[in-house]
Amino acid sequence: MKTMRISSLVALAVAFSLFAFAQDRTSITTLGMGRTAVTIARGTDAIGINPANLAVPGIAPFVISLVQTDTHISTELMSYDTYMKYFTGIPDSTGKRVPYPLTDADKNYILSQMPANPRTKVNVDIMWAGLSFQAGVLGNFGFAVMDHAGSTITLTQGYVNLYMIGLPSNSTFDLSGTNFDAWLYREYNLSYARKIPNFLPFTKSLYVGAGIKFISGFGIAQTTKSNGFITNSTTDDLGQNTITASDDFATQRAGVDFFNNDASPKPELTPFPSPVGQGKGFDFGLTAELNDGMMVSWSLTDAGSITWNKNVIITTGDTSFVYHGYSPAIQDSAKNIFKGKNQTGGSFTTALPTVMRLGTSMEAQKIPGLSFLPGHMILAFEYAQGFNESLGNTTKARYSIGTEYRIIPLLPLRTGLVLGGDDITRWAFGFGLDFWVLDLDFATDTFGSAFYPKSFNAMTVAFGLKVRL
Repeated sequence: MKTMRISSLVALAVAFSLFAFAQDRTSITTLGMGRTAVTIARGTDAIGINPANLAVPGIAPFVISLVQTDTHISTELMSYDTYMKYFTGIPDSTGKRVPYPLTDADKNYILSQMPANPRTKVNVDIMWAGLSFQAGVLGNFGFAVMDHAGSTITLTQGYVNLYMIGLPSNSTFDLSGTNFDAWLYREYNLSYARKIPNFLPFTKSLYVGAGIKFISGFGIAQTTKSNGFITNSTTDDLGQNTITASDDFATQRAGVDFFNNDASPKPELTPFPSPVGQGKGFDFGLTAELNDGMMVSWSLTDAGSITWNKNVIITTGDTSFVYHGYSPAIQDSAKNIFKGKNQTGGSFTTALPTVMRLGTSMEAQKIPGLSFLPGHMILAFEYAQGFNESLGNTTKARYSIGTEYRIIPLLPLRTGLVLGGDDITRWAFGFGLDFWVLDLDFATDTFGSAFYPKSFNAMTVAFGLKVRL
């Protein structure tokens, strides 16, 4: 693999910006309810979210999930409207589109719309296959194979300023915090749950569950340190400039052979490559049914780590330069400053995205003032707290509220609101086609973009198929 250069992050971020907690997105049903999954998820949806719910009755004894997938893309660099206005060109006298000539006012407006450290994120989660089944006195079991892939690109405003307006005299741009993270790993999750004797007051039933996941890591790239700046200052009466730059960074990466662009011949892409990282993770869950029909749940998921010990490359750099005036040597120095030195071999460890969830749900027909509603409605609330910022996770708390309404039994309609977490406030929507043994679900947690298409900067599309026997 070629050395990761900070300068290449700009191109990567721009490329991703032209497109539009990971684990709970594999539950398409609850994604449409604002990701209120900890009490609502049942059957295969409960795997990796709250294993205790495998034992909660109300779903078929045997469930098979086939290719449940979710794709989430978001960027803080610019909105869709800004991109379309400034970066898609304008027609010339012949009708051909040519680049839009950005004025200083345009550049300042674009920069004013960005946060201090704009990020671009891509997450793809796929449950290739999953099954859950009830084994009577033996308890309840679940198994799933899931892939998780994603990337996060963070550019400081200093880097964006440098890209947009160049390096004018008497200016300094702080480049610290610019980073690029990407990952691809697969989990084989085996979960177990059962109903236990009820020892809590005011509860009707009590369920506990646990899961163990075996991790195969296929690729990882992380920026572990990024400090730098560049300054252009006027130093004498003749107006001669002094360029000062410094960069102190470190990256670490590992990847299966087909990620190696320098390999010759190029290794073939295979669905089961030999992993370059391995690890274990654990899930725990508890669900209580209260006497008034309310469910209360708690879970802790992805407690564990991945150790990467094959094809490891660690790159470090800590250099600076000062030039008076201009010479071609400045360009060479600017290129070399970001190269760093590679160290191959060794190993490093990445924490899994550990999340705690706490939530409650209830049937509307059992709530005073809502019992008059026809059909069947479920209301749910969830609080999610991440414990690290690894593999797309966040330590920012997330609050969700959602509902599912079945006035027509085979057509459940779902909606919800998501606040906090690592994204802007989002309005979720989803629906299902429930044909007794066959269940097809669609969902998005960026439904509000349909009403404000010019200002949206995120997109989520998810669908899944389940067979119940």
